[in-house]
Amino acid sequence: MRAACRLGSLLVVMLVLALVAGCAPPAATPAAQPPAAPAAPAASSPAAAQPLSPPVQLRVGVIGLVGEVGMFVAQERGYFQDEGLEVELVPFRGVAEALPALASGQIALSGGAPDPSVFNAARRDIGVKMISSLSIVVPGDWGGALVIRQDHLDSGRYRELSDVKGMNIAIPNLRTTPQLYMERVLARGGLTLDDVQLAIVPIPDHVGAMSNKAVDAAWAIDPFVTLIEGQGLGKKVVTTGDVFPGAVSMIILLSPGFERQNPEAARRFAVAYLRGARDYIQAAKSEAGRAEIVPILTKHTGLKDPALYARLSWPNLDPNGYLDPQVLDVMQDYFLKAGSQQEKQDINRVIDPSYMNYAVERLGRVSP
Repeated sequence: MRAACRLGSLLVVMLVLALVAGCAPPAATPAAQPPAAPAAPAASSPAAAQPLSPPVQLRVGVIGLVGEVGMFVAQERGYFQDEGLEVELVPFRGVAEALPALASGQIALSGGAPDPSVFNAARRDIGVKMISSLSIVVPGDWGGALVIRQDHLDSGRYRELSDVKGMNIAIPNLRTTPQLYMERVLARGGLTLDDVQLAIVPIPDHVGAMSNKAVDAAWAIDPFVTLIEGQGLGKKVVTTGDVFPGAVSMIILLSPGFERQNPEAARRFAVAYLRGARDYIQAAKSEAGRAEIVPILTKHTGLKDPALYARLSWPNLDPNGYLDPQVLDVMQDYFLKAGSQQEKQDINRVIDPSYMNYAVERLGRVSP
């Protein structure tokens, strides 16, 4: 009797387990899994994000300086097209000229220097933002330099920095980054701005001004430093790397109108630019790699003679597009002192790192 009871109880338990199993969903089948969340727009690699369709057309301002090499490489190697962008490079003579075009939406982005006009635009709530560095000054860098006319060197008029006293020096604009560098240069010779005459000469015209002896010296920027030396017109004596290592010499600016209308295209631009910058960084490590970059620079800058690239100061780029806010604050302090900036701005109103953050998420972070 007890055995029969035990058997009956066992049968009941087995029956209950079978019923439970029958009610439960099949184990570990795909249909039983919860729906997957939608994929995030950011992807882990360039190939993981489809190009924008239809392609987005955008105009990008450039000055034609070697510091813009990352954008030039991206253009020539089709990285913008990979992201669904049709980019037209539009020449400007400087950031002050490009800024109204950015503010009005005539161009979507632009290279340029972190000049006071950018901070003053933030004060007026125009909304132009710095989204990436283009080039950064390192020790030994002569991407910008004080160049003395060759006949002054030959005659002995110039032997040391204090001999700059009384000279007429070409500078692209007053009370901006070139003047910041010049003041630091003069201080090394025990001089101030009162000891020289500054002549406003656009960057591309420095070669001609030295050639026709309209100025005694120039604060020149590459490729024009290399052109002046390559043509035997002058020689650099003090450089940006001597007086301000760590300075952010060039940046990428974003139009507020384009940002509102097509933020995804702006993010895609950041990815393409960063690919170009990283290609350049890798190439610049060897002579063979630099030889691959020379045709790109001869196409997009004023340095057309490939032989002169042996003299070039190859710019330093950050592989993640990083903008150092502390350095930019040092620059702001100078502009305030010089009277070209009205009020110091919260750097967060001027810098927007989100675009380069997106690019780094797509491409991965690289140690500088």
